[in-house]
Amino acid sequence: MKQFLVLLFVVVVAACSTLKPAEKAEQQAKMAQAVAQALAERHYKVSVNMMFPRRGKPQNISPDFSLEVKGDTLVSYLPYFGRAYSVPYGGGKGLNFTAPIAEYQTAKGRKGATLVSIKVKNEEDTYLYHLEIFDNGNTSIDLTAHERESISYSGRMDSIDQ
Repeated sequence: MKQFLVLLFVVVVAACSTLKPAEKAEQQAKMAQAVAQALAERHYKVSVNMMFPRRGKPQNISPDFSLEVKGDTLVSYLPYFGRAYSVPYGGGKGLNFTAPIAEYQTAKGRKGATLVSIKVKNEEDTYLYHLEIFDNGNTSIDLTAHERESISYSGRMDSIDQ
């Protein structure tokens, strides 16, 4: 009887392990499809969880910070640490603003990632966001501005999480 239970346990574990790769592949395919659809519709939100200033150490940040594309509009709600060359009295808006997208380009990148370049202008500065979005939703953001030192972020697309 003991041998039977051990054999049954081994068979069950083996059966479960053979199902997992297929399920995992199916999940990855669904995720890739959701990311592709969000990019095609130009409607997605990236929740940012890490910040990489040019001067200083990388920092974990609250998941409340995000970058959102809504068609022809960009909503930037990002923290900033770095050198500002020229800012309005009182500090200005920083990287917290909503602005129309002046330019939007996509291209295929390494390892199947999609590269997105977004250019926006507001009354304070001109910003160029470079996003590298992977099929699993992981995203890196490099931000360049005329009046501020560049900075990078990493995060994950929200609207595609299942």
